[in-house]
Amino acid sequence: MNAIQIVRYDEFDSTLSLAGLKLSPAEVHGLICGSICNQMKTGAAPDLQRLLLTGADLPAESLAPLQDNLELLLRETVEKLYQNQGEFVLLLPDDDSGFPLRLQSLADWCKGFLLGLLDNQSIAIDELSADGAELARDMISVSEVDLRPWNDDSEWDFVEVEEYIRVGVQLIFEELYAEVQSDCDSGELH
Repeated sequence: MNAIQIVRYDEFDSTLSLAGLKLSPAEVHGLICGSICNQMKTGAAPDLQRLLLTGADLPAESLAPLQDNLELLLRETVEKLYQNQGEFVLLLPDDDSGFPLRLQSLADWCKGFLLGLLDNQSIAIDELSADGAELARDMISVSEVDLRPWNDDSEWDFVEVEEYIRVGVQLIFEELYAEVQSDCDSGELH
């Protein structure tokens, strides 16, 4: 998947480090995607700063570049999810990065997505469609991945799992968006 990313993994990693956060760009992007889906279900706007900065005591001046990147990444992600033209991609390290880093980043991405999706316990996995619930449970497994030694098939398996998660997140978003549209059309709002 070679869609153009406005926010690049390495640059965002530097921004997170400069802000003093110990989160990976993948985890933050997953959190953003999960929060967007949570908002579709609950109507509550994502509170990314609360989710990202819980327990962190950071000076305000270190947060300005981070806030700019978060807003840019949020807008980019929402736009790509709404477009549904296959341009939505997970923010992960480049293919040139080592396989262990890429695998850990995918695990982090899934962990972040679940944190955002299930924020404030306002959604339960079983409230999703059967396919959405299965994907969420699979993401739990991916987030707990064992970084054991890999073999020649691991790269292919990784690509398949990454694509499964990418498409699954798009489907969860579309299902939740369809519910919102249905509620709006019927006059019911969350």
